Amino acid sequence: MIKRIIIGGIIFSLLSVILVGCTPAKTEQQEGILIGLSVDSIVVERWQRELEILVATVNELGAEIDVQIANEDIDKQNQQIRHLIEQKVDVLIIVPNDARAFYDVISEAHKNGIHVIAYDRLIMHPDIDLYVSFDNEAIGKGIAQRLMDTFVSNIDFENPEDKTTYNLLIINGDPKDNNSKLLNKGFYASIQPHIDTGIVRVIDETWANEWREQYAKDLVEQHLMNGTRIDGIIAANDVLATGAIEVLSKWRLAGEVLVVSQDAELSACQRIVEKTQLATAYKPIYDLASTTAKVAVNMAKNEKLITNDKIYNDYFDVPYLKLDAYVVDINNMESVIIKSGFHRKEDIYRNIESESESD
Repeated sequence: MIKRIIIGGIIFSLLSVILVGCTPAKTEQQEGILIGLSVDSIVVERWQRELEILVATVNELGAEIDVQIANEDIDKQNQQIRHLIEQKVDVLIIVPNDARAFYDVISEAHKNGIHVIAYDRLIMHPDIDLYVSFDNEAIGKGIAQRLMDTFVSNIDFENPEDKTTYNLLIINGDPKDNNSKLLNKGFYASIQPHIDTGIVRVIDETWANEWREQYAKDLVEQHLMNGTRIDGIIAANDVLATGAIEVLSKWRLAGEVLVVSQDAELSACQRIVEKTQLATAYKPIYDLASTTAKVAVNMAKNEKLITNDKIYNDYFDVPYLKLDAYVVDINNMESVIIKSGFHRKEDIYRNIESESESD
């Protein structure tokens, strides 16, 4: 696993030049497997890594892949999916910008006998063949529970005068992304019992369109300017956590306000060991990307599809290949992140080492 990620990092700089949109259309003479990959955006760190793994794995399996990146433009993604259909791809892997924005093109793909895989984000459409993702509700529940456990551990239950109520902000993801709703459901599964007992109070929450960190910055800034005490923040991903902690740092509250999020980006792991962030969720994206590539090639060969769950997408129960994720904090950073090779120890502790050297 470690070697494959390193190799992928070397070839990624070439992918956008060589592979994106450059795979030739299939002809009668060309009977090899062609996979189409439509990606909403690769701005976030994890998507860049997953793209390289997907491409490398498909090629290792002897198939070709046509990659299209829409740069968060729904119309452009629709056009790119139509392009992939015209290329007569065998399987479409789609990371959608909007769960409901691709009805016509997916219907067209189905009419052309093309299998469709919703990658990481569920698509609301009756012609989806497979959904591959992590258990997003469990991720939301896990990171929220880590925060709740910390709050509870700070309460002196033997002291009747200790009636602490912790003020909580929730920064949800893009409302067009079904994962945001699943995460939010998970958040409240862990929070609600503590709301009921008066330990926690949700003072505000917002939904970040396009996962923009500005929404996180604005929400935190607004409450701090109003003099509101903030004890904890649940952010739907590390980008939103970055925005929140940037504002907390400006107010000299980074580390005092407990923040949790997901994706285990390098910056989040650095903040955890620097004690300005409490936890994040690590999603083994190598497993997600490589498994999806293998399944796509098998689907192109009309081999039997094996899944471990189903998920309702407003039309039917979609076959669901569900992977596990892990909550990571300072206590298991070494065993989960470093030993897996997801990030190097020297990179995670870079800022701490730099401060030590300057002293």
